[in-house]
Amino acid sequence: MPPGAFVQIERGNLDLTADNKKSLTRMIRVSSNSEATRMLNRVGKRQLIDILMSERFRLYDPAVNGGLWVGKEYGRSAAYQRDPLHNLSHGATALQTARFYYLLESGRLLRPDLSRQMKAMLGKPGIRHKFVKGLEKYPGLRIYRKSGSWRKWHADSAIVEAGKHKYIAVGLVEHPAGSRWLSTLIQRLHELIVPTSVAQAAAP
Repeated sequence: MPPGAFVQIERGNLDLTADNKKSLTRMIRVSSNSEATRMLNRVGKRQLIDILMSERFRLYDPAVNGGLWVGKEYGRSAAYQRDPLHNLSHGATALQTARFYYLLESGRLLRPDLSRQMKAMLGKPGIRHKFVKGLEKYPGLRIYRKSGSWRKWHADSAIVEAGKHKYIAVGLVEHPAGSRWLSTLIQRLHELIVPTSVAQAAAP
């Protein structure tokens, strides 16, 4: 959803008003379904699918097992368009989620001012679980993150900055304990990427 809203802002079809900024921030930081539905309807349901499948972004690409898909409001309403490969109302692959962050970080998603605005919204996560909980023992990190859960499916995704080190992490888990698994997973990944002396500086 965030890329769709910012693309519509870039195109002049949506204004980044204080109200829209608040809705986007709450949708990202605390996974607010009501704000996500509000922004979905402001972006346009068909328009969002067109953006995700467009040649410019290819965030949903049938040639690579799909990707980011939104075909339903966030709540109990019926799906209005399911994804053509897997018949899902909402979907994401780890590859395309990571690619979204890479495009954002490398300046190829949006114009620079909107990229900065989106990244600021992804910062300061509002829920302490999954990747955020797993990384809290490491000092000096900056985490730009969007997570989600549905039944026993748990997902987290982030850009993590640790001094000179920076990486993108995405995890998708189907298990009741998936949230805890993601907390453990990100610790192991972090220590593989960031030198031990840095990564474990705050460890007991």
